[in-house]
Amino acid sequence: MKMRTSLAIVCALALVGAGCSTQNRAVNGGNTAVAQQSPQAAWQERQRLFASMQAWRLSGRVGLQLRDDSWSFGLNWLEKGSGRYDMNITNPLTGAIMAMVQSSGSQVTLRTADGKTYQDTDAERLLAKQLRLNFPLKNLRYWARGIPAPNLAVDDVQLDAQGRPVRLQQAGWVINYPRYKGDGLSALPARIDLEQATEQVRARVVAKEWQTKL
Repeated sequence: MKMRTSLAIVCALALVGAGCSTQNRAVNGGNTAVAQQSPQAAWQERQRLFASMQAWRLSGRVGLQLRDDSWSFGLNWLEKGSGRYDMNITNPLTGAIMAMVQSSGSQVTLRTADGKTYQDTDAERLLAKQLRLNFPLKNLRYWARGIPAPNLAVDDVQLDAQGRPVRLQQAGWVINYPRYKGDGLSALPARIDLEQATEQVRARVVAKEWQTKL
């Protein structure tokens, strides 16, 4: 059970109350206005719009496969802006909280269901130190929304007709977006599939609800 909880934390972190509106009206910009744009122009506009998104909430389920083992759990991820966020990792059947991760912007705290608390100033370092696994947590804050992480080269991107990525390759990871919630370039992902071949890690995030605030 301890291993399952630890690996659940890995995926939730990897992935990776400020929300005020549901996805169908989350990002202003008007689907009608962008309908006449080329996919590449719409893609640039999407990145510009989402760069100003400081606060959002994602509620859903996560599936993780690490080599020959697999797990699933619920996730409630609240991004507050300025590096602050709360994550609740829950039992997929009962909804009970298995672990909580909180960042104040300067310090990250991990609390597990068995009462243990771990702290660090960097979430990725905390994960590596406590679970001995390196994972691109900072990048996943962007990948989860269907945009590339800034200041990193994009190896490849494939767009749909509305300028949204269906496949993104960056920093050694392949991120696929099979479905979106809503239409238009501002739609947020309904499902995200991530794969890192070298470490044999695969993750799937199914978003039940997005809430956003720009």
